[in-house]
Amino acid sequence: MVADVGVDEYLERFDPYRDAADWVSEDRLAYAERMQRNFLPTWPTEVLVEWFYRHARHLHDYAFLKFERFAFERQRWPTEKFPGREAFADPRFCDDFRDVVWRAQQPYDWLAKHMLAHGTWNTPIVLLATPARGIVAPGGWELRYPLHLLEGHRRLSFLTGLRELGKAAPEHDVWLVHLEG
Repeated sequence: MVADVGVDEYLERFDPYRDAADWVSEDRLAYAERMQRNFLPTWPTEVLVEWFYRHARHLHDYAFLKFERFAFERQRWPTEKFPGREAFADPRFCDDFRDVVWRAQQPYDWLAKHMLAHGTWNTPIVLLATPARGIVAPGGWELRYPLHLLEGHRRLSFLTGLRELGKAAPEHDVWLVHLEG
């Protein structure tokens, strides 16, 4: 965090504009542009939309890393290079969502349908390259090493399921994050 700024105040700057009923009222691309102009100039639009805009007010877990330190690199990896449940803060999430076939049969799960049809995700997941073991968040939980999943929990769970079924595409895009400074 910036000196003398509490976590909540720090995170407020990343919240999309809201209406009187507290619903998000800002367009997603306008939001990304505002974030890049004012706070996170090196962040990819895609990541701002998929993570910060879509998951507004659920950023506390990673605020201690200082989002301004994130350096992004889009890479294309072979399926076998991707971690599975070991990259999740809570590996049970991966276990609960890896049944991509069942989930694709549900009328509401467009992502499972997409991934089952294409063998990959619609937008890359975000993985943090952790520089060392033992990085502990203020809540007392430890970041996974050597890769920690920041965003894309359902997508990585579904990829785990696709791998088990032999239906994963051979390669997938990923946003790899390194901490600077």
